[in-house]
Amino acid sequence: MAISIGMFDSGVGGLTVLREVERLLPDDSFVYFGDTAHCPYGPKGDKTIIRYSIENSIFLIDQGIDLLVVACHTASALSLHKLKSTFSIPVLGVIEPAVQKACTATHSKRIGVIGTRATIQSNVYQKAIHAHLEHAHVFAQACPLFVPLIEEQFGNREIARLIVREYLLPLKEHNIDTLLLGCTHYPLLHTLIQEEIGSDVVIVNPATACAEAVAQIKKTLLHLKKEVEEPLRNQRKVFFVSDDPVRFKETGERFFGYPLPDVIHVSPTNSLI
Repeated sequence: MAISIGMFDSGVGGLTVLREVERLLPDDSFVYFGDTAHCPYGPKGDKTIIRYSIENSIFLIDQGIDLLVVACHTASALSLHKLKSTFSIPVLGVIEPAVQKACTATHSKRIGVIGTRATIQSNVYQKAIHAHLEHAHVFAQACPLFVPLIEEQFGNREIARLIVREYLLPLKEHNIDTLLLGCTHYPLLHTLIQEEIGSDVVIVNPATACAEAVAQIKKTLLHLKKEVEEPLRNQRKVFFVSDDPVRFKETGERFFGYPLPDVIHVSPTNSLI
């Protein structure tokens, strides 16, 4: 039985989660909302991010989804508890699955975390890692320029390498053996990050960890619904953005390597323009 999975991010970063979930669950349907009008979320205040997250969730739930994935670390850090207490469908963030994977990967218990300024300042990763691995040494680094680099399609230019090198230098000095990418945009810089941090450091991709968690939640949903007769759904993939669908479509097609369906422009108040 197929389900409909909704996910939102501030921009294109959540596509890294979508790709991994689709790889594990190719028969399911996906509704993606990129809040590009408000990107990036990282520099914004907590209350603003929570408000955006609630609006995004309402929009996706109105599309008839069965499961909501908050494919944004900043939104997961600041709004996940509120979303879980507000909506009746399962809501999954990207933080907990990634933390579990990082704690399993490390041998030295020296873990680096990179993310937006809001995510790092929330201390959500530091607290979550210590909850799983009490004596871990966690070194967190905000990388506020990474998301604009990706959204503005500068990820393959030399300036991106220089910025990555500058941000990662303190983590290299701490001799970490595991680096958790605390933003779903950051896997789009994976090659540069790996080259600069060193081949001996394990990089934890939050998208992969989140996809595995989604697959587990689907099993639970199907178990709960096994007595219910439901019509078969046609597999579909729909993309919505709150600004500039052309740029989003171009970036998404380069990322996936194949044409995407039309990207639909919606207003931040969730009504079609």
